[in-house]
Amino acid sequence: MDFRTINYFLHLARYQHVSATADVLHISQPSLSKQIRALEKELGVKLFDRVGNRIVLNQSGEEFARHAARAMDLLAMGVNAAKSNRYETTGSVHIVYATYAPLLSRCCADYARLNPNVTFQSLGVETAVQRNLIDRMDFMLKAAPVQEFPPHTEEADQFWVPQTLFREHYVLVYGPTVEQMLGRSPSSLFDLRDVNFVTMYPKGVFFSDITYPLCLNAGFSPKVYHETDEYIVKVKLVQEGLAVAFLPQVCLPDATALAPDLRWMEVEDPTAERDIILMRRKRALMTETALDFWEFVLDYYQLPPDERK
Repeated sequence: MDFRTINYFLHLARYQHVSATADVLHISQPSLSKQIRALEKELGVKLFDRVGNRIVLNQSGEEFARHAARAMDLLAMGVNAAKSNRYETTGSVHIVYATYAPLLSRCCADYARLNPNVTFQSLGVETAVQRNLIDRMDFMLKAAPVQEFPPHTEEADQFWVPQTLFREHYVLVYGPTVEQMLGRSPSSLFDLRDVNFVTMYPKGVFFSDITYPLCLNAGFSPKVYHETDEYIVKVKLVQEGLAVAFLPQVCLPDATALAPDLRWMEVEDPTAERDIILMRRKRALMTETALDFWEFVLDYYQLPPDERK
């Protein structure tokens, strides 16, 4: 038993979906399944039960997860303590979000634990533009279709340097009433051609909703019941059975926390994925604190050193 396997187990316990967990961990599904089977063999007990298209912790799994999470937290505290001298700094980090802000929250939280004197400012892109604060921002977090990797984006005469943090897939989320209406769980996107969809309201050039292209690729035009720029509203409408919606896999833990009865299925479409990109200023415009955070981000996401200007 090693720490990597325990980490895989805890991620799977959180996402309750092999495909979603494998994408988040950047490993193949067979590799993840093999690690979990090896862990169960070593422990001599099954840790998960399958329920529909999900897997859930059984009683043995819940007990092991509780102690394993505590052990990993203690290990993380030890690692942070060992690295504290390396990363200790002061100042501020300014981030503008053009996509779901919590995508970067864990990375920021881990950095803040190492550097308690560093403060963060996080603003949505619309707020930053309205308040003329783009010039003050160190980073911009955005999402883009994999075919749309921009070499740079110019904003307020500043040069931005993009770095893909990870790639993720979309899933289709729905409530229990959809299964009641169909008499079964949906097996394809086409099964939902007569169901209402809720979409995210477009937010300028930084955001486009994936609903229309995915539905058209599946052979139908979606019936849009509701447009909203609020993620919570979107999830709640799905939970109430008023519509279905597409969500990035990384958003599933937050969505299921808001809506415990939420179901989901994978979308069989090669275009149903996106890159999460963090864009930084060119080095001449970055503060020492921003540069330090950038190096931490590269290490956090296990990315190669960045030698660009």
